Amino acid sequence: MSAHWTFKTKELEDQVENQRRIDQELKKKVLKLEFCLRETRIQTRKLQKMGERNDMAIQEVLNEQLAAKKQHEADLSSNQNLWDKSGFKIIVSMSMLILVAFSRR
Repeated sequence: MSAHWTFKTKELEDQVENQRRIDQELKKKVLKLEFCLRETRIQTRKLQKMGERNDMAIQEVLNEQLAAKKQHEADLSSNQNLWDKSGFKIIVSMSMLILVAFSRR
């Protein structure tokens, strides 16, 4: 009977040792996974910052292009409005009046 209990004890000790080994291996794997997760988060933050910087740069370029377009449109409208200005109309009217007056003489 004593041999039976000795065998059972040895068997249980072997199982405990196997469980310890498995536990240590799992702990190592968990540590590796935690490290990988940490590195992934760091890389994700870096990529987010790069994306934000790129978005800001694109926004600045778009704002500059919009401002240039508005300035160009304003320049065009000021040139087109030359015909609508009252001073220009007066000068043209006076010039035509003078031309008509000289052409009748």
